[in-house]
Amino acid sequence: MIPVPQRHVLAWPESGVEMAFRLIPSGSFRMGSRGLDAAEEPTHRVQISEAFWMAETPVTRAQFAFWTETEKIEHENKSKDHPEHPAENLDWRQAMAYCEWLTRTKGNEFPVEFGLARLPTEAEWEYACQAGTESEYYTGDGEAALAEAGWFDEKWAKGSTHPVGQKVRNASYLYDSHGNVWEWCRDVYDPNAYRKRMDGWKAREWTLQDGGDDVEYLTDEDRAAKRNQTRVLRGGSWHNTAKFCRSACRFGDWPDIRDRTYGFRVCLVCGPVAGRGAPSETAAESDGAGAGVSSLLDLASAKFSHAVGRKGFPEK
Repeated sequence: MIPVPQRHVLAWPESGVEMAFRLIPSGSFRMGSRGLDAAEEPTHRVQISEAFWMAETPVTRAQFAFWTETEKIEHENKSKDHPEHPAENLDWRQAMAYCEWLTRTKGNEFPVEFGLARLPTEAEWEYACQAGTESEYYTGDGEAALAEAGWFDEKWAKGSTHPVGQKVRNASYLYDSHGNVWEWCRDVYDPNAYRKRMDGWKAREWTLQDGGDDVEYLTDEDRAAKRNQTRVLRGGSWHNTAKFCRSACRFGDWPDIRDRTYGFRVCLVCGPVAGRGAPSETAAESDGAGAGVSSLLDLASAKFSHAVGRKGFPEK
């Protein structure tokens, strides 16, 4: 019998809103797929070297509103009301800034030794989603299996997001990894990434000190020319057909694009605990825990223009 993973809850008692996390142990898994998409090949063994906590669901509108209202961030979900639905119509920079805000404001409530909230890497995301399975979805193969796990395709999802946590969970006690909303990951999207890795590749550990430039394949030349800036999205959405909701499916878009199908999920990782013990501003600067918060909040509150020519965007 698979043991029930540990659970940790962050709470906003004044409103009754909670954010629950499950402990994902370290381990290895087979990443990618065969014969379905060149960007998912070749399959390769990936080692997740440290345990981390993953939120049970994508960030909900109620959870996201604590940040937007507190920091006066401009944001509006495409569909109105429904606080239990996943937050959407948000970009990668906003998702990053939310995680840093969560570290700053709720870090003293994180599990011991897990002091940083951030977006998962795509390796962590796929590892947590698969939860020991090797099928298309953690419930099996085919549309019937996917229908048990997630909201997908307009004929099933009825043209909208749905409340989180209604479908079958995986063995890690995570919900909505398939469908509902695409989930932003930290990584730059490189369609050739898997062909650059050796079997047994060890997923790099990211921290806030990376300042958001935690990109395995971004060279100094790329940074100078502002190339390869697209970021990874995982899981598919209510708008997509089943093939885009597979555990292995990977897609990328520009970090300032907001879309009615884009959301995110938070994970907690080992690192300095910014909020625990109410450290002074000097202490926060010395350990790097607050690095990049102000700049990312500024970016997130700005009005971003929509890019054109989004190659490979999965319309369905």
